Parts: sequence; C-alpha cells; structure tokens
Amino acid sequence: MSLSAEPPETVEDGRVARGRRTREAVIDALLALYAEDNLTPTIEEIAARVGMTTRSIYHHFQDREALAVAMAARQLERHAELFEAHPISGTLTERIDGIVAHRAALFETIAPSRRSALIRMHTSPELQSQQAFLTAHLRRQVAETFEPELSVLDRSTKGEVVELLDLHTSWETWERLRRWQRVSVPRSRKLVTGLVTQALDISILDISNNGDPK
Repeated sequence: MSLSAEPPETVEDGRVARGRRTREAVIDALLALYAEDNLTPTIEEIAARVGMTTRSIYHHFQDREALAVAMAARQLERHAELFEAHPISGTLTERIDGIVAHRAALFETIAPSRRSALIRMHTSPELQSQQAFLTAHLRRQVAETFEPELSVLDRSTKGEVVELLDLHTSWETWERLRRWQRVSVPRSRKLVTGLVTQALDISILDISNNGDPK
C-alpha cells in the first residue's frame, strides 16, 4: 500500500507557520540587540544572532522599513494593554499615580526600540506616523484623566495646563531622567509625580478636594 502525498494545504500551512516563526525570531533578535544598546545593528549582525543568512532575512523583510514596521506591530501585540492608554479613574492622587505608573511601564518597555527609531525617524514616514499616533493617544489620555480638574478652567488656562501635563508625562521627560540624568525608576516616578501635581496648580487641587472653588 503506497503512502499518499501530504495534502497541498497542509504543506502550505507548514510553510506559513515556519515563515511566521522566522520573522518572529528576526524581530526578537533585533530587540535583543537594541537592549544591548546596539541601536543600529547591521543585517549581518541580525543574521548572525538568529543563525540565518542575510539573503534569508531579505526574503522575509524587503528592507529596513519593513523590518521596523513589523517590529512595531510585534510590540503592539505583546504589550497591547500599555499602548491602549485608557483614562485613569479614582481620586486625584490615584489618577496622578496611575498616569505616572502607566508611563513608567510603557516607556521602560519600549525604550530600546524607541531609541533606535529616533535615529531613523526623520527618513521614515511610517515611523513618523506611528509616533504622531502614539503622542496624540497619550495626550488624550492625560486630558481625559484630569478632565474634572481641567473643566473648571477657562479655555486658555486649560490649554496651558494640558501642554504642561503632556510635557511632564512624555517620553522625552522620562528619557532625560532615566538615560541622561541616570535617575532610578522609583526616583523618576516620584519626580514626574511632583511635576504633574505642580502643573495642576493648588487652586485646581482645592476645587477637586472641596467641590467648589475658594
């Protein structure tokens, strides 16, 4: 009795699965190199890390841009809850702590790939688009989280406070503290918490705590 050939769809499914695993291995290797502070690894370095040829990598990723897009998608898949950036609820103190904790977790997670992306962002429309989307998303989270305090302000003052909150909770502020000033994560969280609290202004805190302005 002769053995029948494997159904074409099974062969194709196997190829797809292997291709997916290969792509994931390349992305994981790239993230590992970033974590080692190699922010501009060559294709040869990536290939050596995963035991592949450069030709094989180009078979799965047309160019550096395609690899960057795939890496961003992988991070989004792995850390979806951080990128969703839902508004924080609770008392004012709980909301401030929640925002700062979220940003610390997000920025510590994406730090290696973010630093690498900044090197190429000026030539990459896709990376620029991703950055614009995330920045707007995080700004909206801040505005919605502190809407009870912001809603009592006139339009001009509200705009200024939102700008300060957005700045103090930004990647740039966190990166300055962590990478260049070499401040620890707990200390950085404490400093950012202080900045956010100051930006909201003592009069806003009084309204929030007492229910009406003094």
